[in-house]
Amino acid sequence: NMAVTPRQPGSALKPLIYAEGMDPQRPAPFTAATMFLDVQTTFTTRKNEPYTPVNFSRTEHGPVLLRESLGASLNIPAVAALEQIGINEMLLTLEDYGLQTFSEPADYDLSFALGGGEVRLLDLTGAYAAFANGGSRIEPQLILEITDVAGEVVHRPESASPVQILDARVAWLVSDML
Repeated sequence: NMAVTPRQPGSALKPLIYAEGMDPQRPAPFTAATMFLDVQTTFTTRKNEPYTPVNFSRTEHGPVLLRESLGASLNIPAVAALEQIGINEMLLTLEDYGLQTFSEPADYDLSFALGGGEVRLLDLTGAYAAFANGGSRIEPQLILEITDVAGEVVHRPESASPVQILDARVAWLVSDML
């Protein structure tokens, strides 16, 4: 069942990373106009090794706004954003979104921004729903109701209460950029 089997999400984590960077509670939050350099950049990993991400197109675009970076799914700015946020902090934030398949923070590095971790599709769908729900997370439900042959409802699970995990303005902005 691929909906619940953990798989690498590729660029699907980028909107969550940028949303965390735009959190107004951060000391210096990003904005849609935050400038990133989309140029060949060598980052240093936790293991003190060089890491040089490249864009899917193998081209670089120079200075780009966060809005442009997310819209074009550029890799280098996404890694730079994750480096500024911090991997440990990002993993804690992803737990709020319902992404619970990440084990030890030490197992991940900057390649995490490009899908270097595994998530369940169902969880990722629930995380994205927070953008549409004004920043509120609602636990996904696989079964909405069970009816008998006569059409009578025999079971209806209680609806989960929404939990505000993201500033509503950030949720709107990320949705607009996507």
